[in-house]
Amino acid sequence: MDVELRQADLADRPVVEAFHRALYLEHRASVMPAGMERLFAYRSFETVLAEDVAAMLRDPSVVVLLAVGNGKAVGYITGTIENDERRVIRRKGVVGDWYVDETVRGAGIGRRLFETLEKIFAEAGCGLVEVATWPFNEGTRTALDRLGYSEIQITYRKEIGE
Repeated sequence: MDVELRQADLADRPVVEAFHRALYLEHRASVMPAGMERLFAYRSFETVLAEDVAAMLRDPSVVVLLAVGNGKAVGYITGTIENDERRVIRRKGVVGDWYVDETVRGAGIGRRLFETLEKIFAEAGCGLVEVATWPFNEGTRTALDRLGYSEIQITYRKEIGE
């Protein structure tokens, strides 16, 4: 499949929302162990989804790349740049979300999205790229290993009541 990568804009909001929903509901459900959903849940996911996507697409400091093949969006990746003058490597690119439609996974589209975002970060003067994923998301962890990333931190959560 011939795929073009391009920056998303407000007109792409329904497509980005659909990918965001697929990542945070369908994909998460396929990789998350039973019983953990509550540790990640929002009271009104659809409201949060709409707010987050609108904010990303309106913010010029957020990169939202779409992969489009045969006239249809097949994946996306998001990222931002953070500065911390206290660090040795002061400027870093942070990958937010990364999703490729199941029907085209394995065709190198995810790699192209990731490597293109890395180039954008490098051109902006970033000295490193940071990405987080769920510890149970073996597919993404394997992909990140193949892309040359190293695991540096694990986050723990425990519900203690409400």
